[in-house]
Amino acid sequence: MDSQKRTIVKALLWRFIASGTTVVVVFALSGNIALGLSAAAIGIPLKLFMYYLYERFWMTSIEWGKISDDSPELKAQAVSTGASSRPRGALPQQARSP
Repeated sequence: MDSQKRTIVKALLWRFIASGTTVVVVFALSGNIALGLSAAAIGIPLKLFMYYLYERFWMTSIEWGKISDDSPELKAQAVSTGASSRPRGALPQQARSP
């Protein structure tokens, strides 16, 4: 399960991307950058709030597609992808020949 902090950060980052897209689309259709910026400004708080609710709803109410931490499917996936106990980013040690 994602933390609320993670959901908020995801929502903010997505809103930045989506609002930029809104500005570009409205500007392309109207030729008016002020209209594009206005549309994005109106949509930011509303869509941010709706995205947060949507994410939390899926996280807390929809069980479909969830995998528990102790799931055999998750363990099989870790083995097939070569997951190890090394810290992320650590390189394997090469055996040195004498």
